[in-house]
Amino acid sequence: MSRSPMENLDALFNPKSIALIGASNNPFKWGFIIPTNILTGQYTGKLFLVNPNEKRVLNREVYTNINAIPEDIDVAVIATPSGTVSSIMEECVQKCVKATIVITAGFSETGEEGAMLEKEMVNIASRGGIALIGPNTMGVYSSHVSLYALMPPVRPKPGRVALVSQSGNLGTQLLDMGAEVGIGFTKFVSSGNEAAIRCEDYIEYYGRDPETKVIIAYIEGLKGSDGGSRFMEVSKEITKTKPMIVFKAGKSEAGARAAKSHSGSIAGSKRIYEAAFKQLGIIQAETIEQLLDLAKAFEGSPLPKGKRVGILTWGGGYGVVTADACEEAGLEVAKLSPNLISELDKILPPYWSKGNPVDLVGTLDRKSHIKCLDLLASSKDVDATIALGLVSGASRFVELLIGSPDLPDIKGANAFAKMFEKGDEDSINEISKLVAQYNKPIVTVTLTSAGDKVSEISMRQKNILVYSTPEKAAKALSKLYEYQRYLDKVVLGKSTTMRSKASHKNLKAS
Repeated sequence: MSRSPMENLDALFNPKSIALIGASNNPFKWGFIIPTNILTGQYTGKLFLVNPNEKRVLNREVYTNINAIPEDIDVAVIATPSGTVSSIMEECVQKCVKATIVITAGFSETGEEGAMLEKEMVNIASRGGIALIGPNTMGVYSSHVSLYALMPPVRPKPGRVALVSQSGNLGTQLLDMGAEVGIGFTKFVSSGNEAAIRCEDYIEYYGRDPETKVIIAYIEGLKGSDGGSRFMEVSKEITKTKPMIVFKAGKSEAGARAAKSHSGSIAGSKRIYEAAFKQLGIIQAETIEQLLDLAKAFEGSPLPKGKRVGILTWGGGYGVVTADACEEAGLEVAKLSPNLISELDKILPPYWSKGNPVDLVGTLDRKSHIKCLDLLASSKDVDATIALGLVSGASRFVELLIGSPDLPDIKGANAFAKMFEKGDEDSINEISKLVAQYNKPIVTVTLTSAGDKVSEISMRQKNILVYSTPEKAAKALSKLYEYQRYLDKVVLGKSTTMRSKASHKNLKAS
């Protein structure tokens, strides 16, 4: 019954049939919550429920064991006490199950006794050629088959980002947060204790997955006796074709201790991980929020060929803040040529800033905004542009107009509001054209502090980056440029093999 790891994981993310073992009528048990999530998520395959002590659950027939199911089973989800899992795994071997998702906790993360149970379970799965996910996992999501085999009732939107997380709680929260920032996901796995299948195995699968454009990961530490060598080998190949963004936790001594008790991971040295990630072309997120900010950047934006940034701002103060943010992020505020300044002079009032940042001095004419942006984006002086205030966040303004007691003429307020909405829509369309025409990043920052969700969704669909602050915009651009520099080195053959080997050796030692 020998199957390759990739075949096993393909069955995991594209199952035609699932058995939920431990099905329950108790709404406070995972045996009720997980099949509810699968059914309400409109899973395209077949779901079978197993429990020797139940007759019907969720108005469906319940089987006494997995071998009583009259059809083949691709994936078994196990939600029973840890002491029962090995015997259930034996039944899964008899049934020729391809993959098991072991929700159950109480294994190596709890100590020696749990570790022995985990080892026994792994041996049985290995003998049967079963891909074992977990244990101590919060489940799996796959957009292709609309599978929400998850503990919490999150509903990520389909997209092009794949996520692996060594924390189930944090991973499912990222799925939920993704919808707020316009990110959709192809696949997600909570890798749990990684008793058999490790984070690098999922990353390798994502690297080969044609639906996945960007890979993101939450990692506490690397497991296995190879000291991280396979993680490095996989990552080195993946990053040549797909961006890989990682948030590495357990950087402090306290965090490292917490990682060990949480998932059994050895966190390792912060300095060594950072050096290794840089050599491998892995983009390191500094915060959980930035993990999503960067996923958004890499999903849709072209990469900048250099670090010179043009800044177009509706007001001077934001331009100053953005210039500072660019410098702090390792970017350069581009020096504009006399010819470009002369062209901008033809559009802007005579008292504009005459340099970069280009201050629109409060000009309301949307067409002049786009003309200035066109000049910046097309310029040989500029590798990327940050545009502040070109999209106003019209829906917020509409709410204020219509809800104001000082504007009794609702009809007039509506007309005024619609004018702003139309202006935003036109600006979004024009910015999208400029991104496509010049193949350069244009990052927008909205006028409203929280951004405007309607405009943001529209911009994300048209490959326009949008952030709520200049600092986020600058940091995203700096990471895009960092990845472009890595690709340039790989393509030109300038990557330093000796330094890479040294980082490899140090990561293993850590």
